[in-house]
Amino acid sequence: MKQHRTNILLALVLVVAGLAFVFKSQLLAPDLGEALAAPAGIELRATPVPLNEVDPAQKRVGALTYIAGWALTSPHDRFGGLSGLTISEDGKLVAISDQGDWFTARFHPKAREPVTNAELVPFDLNMPEARKTDFDAESLIRAGDSFLVAFEQRHRLEVAKPGSVPAPWAPAAGMDFGGIADNGGMEAISWTLDGRLLAFAERGVDVHGLSRVWLVGEDGVDLVFFKRPKNFAPTDAALLPNGDILLLTRFYSVVDGVAIKLLRISAEDIRPGATLVGTELAHLSPPLTVDNLEGLDVGVAPDGTTLVYMLSDDNFSSSQRTLLLMFALEG
Repeated sequence: MKQHRTNILLALVLVVAGLAFVFKSQLLAPDLGEALAAPAGIELRATPVPLNEVDPAQKRVGALTYIAGWALTSPHDRFGGLSGLTISEDGKLVAISDQGDWFTARFHPKAREPVTNAELVPFDLNMPEARKTDFDAESLIRAGDSFLVAFEQRHRLEVAKPGSVPAPWAPAAGMDFGGIADNGGMEAISWTLDGRLLAFAERGVDVHGLSRVWLVGEDGVDLVFFKRPKNFAPTDAALLPNGDILLLTRFYSVVDGVAIKLLRISAEDIRPGATLVGTELAHLSPPLTVDNLEGLDVGVAPDGTTLVYMLSDDNFSSSQRTLLLMFALEG
C-alpha cells in the first residue's frame, strides 16, 4: 500500500512537472506570427496647443502658417519616444518609437477627436521585447505599401510594415558608417524626386565643418555633405512635390532649451560630392510651442496647399511632450 501511494505521488509530480515544462516552453517560444501580429489598441488623448502660449493669436512663423497642434498623451507605458512620421492622404498616421514599436492611428485634424484608433505593435515580431540598441529607430518613409526605416546604434536600413517581419534594404549594403557614433547615425531620410535615398547623419563633422550625407540608389552609394546651421543637427527630412527637400534640424542645451530650424534644400543642389546648405524657412523656439521634434512629413491639401507635419520625441520623459503640429507652407 505504501509503495502504491508512492507511485501515485510520483505520477502526480511527473504530471505537474510536465505541465510546468509545457507552460514554460510556451512562454519561451510563443507563436509570434499569431499572438503578436495583431496591434494592441491604446488609450490616447490629444489636447490642443497654440503656436505661442504667451500670444495664442500668433499664427505665423517664417514661411509656415500654423493650422493646429496637439499634445498626445497615453497611460500606456510603451507610448512615447516617437521618431519619424508619415501621414497618408486618407489620414493614416504611422510613426515608430526608439524602443521598437510601430505607432499607428487615424488622423482627422478637423474632428473633435483628431487622433483615433491608436495602436502599438512590436517592430519585429521575432523580438517583441526589443532592446534600444537593436531597435533605436530614428526615421521612416513610405516605400510602396511598406516603409523604409533607419536605425542608429546598429546602423542599418530595413523595409517593413506593422505586423510584418523586417528585411534589410539591399542598396544600403554599400553604405560606409565608419567614424559615425552609435547615436549619431541616419537621423533624417527622404526619397529624392528621381527615387534615390538621401540620408543625413545626425552627428559628426569633418575638418571643414561638414557632416556626412549618403545618396543611395540602385546603382550604388555616393557621398554628399551638409553645412549645418551652427549647433543644429538634422532630425528628419521630407520630399516636397517639386523635388526640393525639407530638412528639420534641432538645437538643444541645458541652459537655452530646444530650438528648431526648418530648411529647404533645392533639388538641383542634390548631386554626388555637393555641399548642401539649405534656406531657412522657419525658426521655432520658446515661447513658441516646441519640443524635441524628430518627425517630419509633407502632404497636399485639396486646394493645393502644401501641408507640413511635425512630431516630437518625448524620450519617455515627464518633462517633455509628444507634440503633433500641423502647418501650411507658404510659397
